[in-house]
Amino acid sequence: MQNMMKWIIASVSGAAAAFFGQYGLFFVLVAVGVVLDVITGLIKAKATGEGLSSEKANRGFWRKMSLFAALFFGMFLDYASTIVLTHAGVSFGEDTPFALIICAYIIINEAISVAENLYIANPDSFPRWIAERLKVAKEQGERKSE
Repeated sequence: MQNMMKWIIASVSGAAAAFFGQYGLFFVLVAVGVVLDVITGLIKAKATGEGLSSEKANRGFWRKMSLFAALFFGMFLDYASTIVLTHAGVSFGEDTPFALIICAYIIINEAISVAENLYIANPDSFPRWIAERLKVAKEQGERKSE
């Protein structure tokens, strides 16, 4: 049984590495950010007495799924812009790493949310300035895209 479990884990890991290629780390980082945001959101809800609702959880689930859809779209754009669009003579003007930009944006937004959740859950245990610095980083990223 133990050898079978090792074989399954190795197969799944190998398939994921082949599928994601260079984007595997992006996917893992986004997944960690999403999981941390969900956990700290649950902590905040319980700590503040806000409570949980299935409607709110359902909305949150689909919002989190949209983050992964955005990342996959960035991966698609990376491949499309370097393979298909280049051969068709279409250019974005410079080499734009769409997936990297989207990944950074998602991570910053998730980090802001995690920091705010932790601060709201227990203001004495988490410095508010961390969320503020993350917001500044987000604004800088948005200005670079203009």
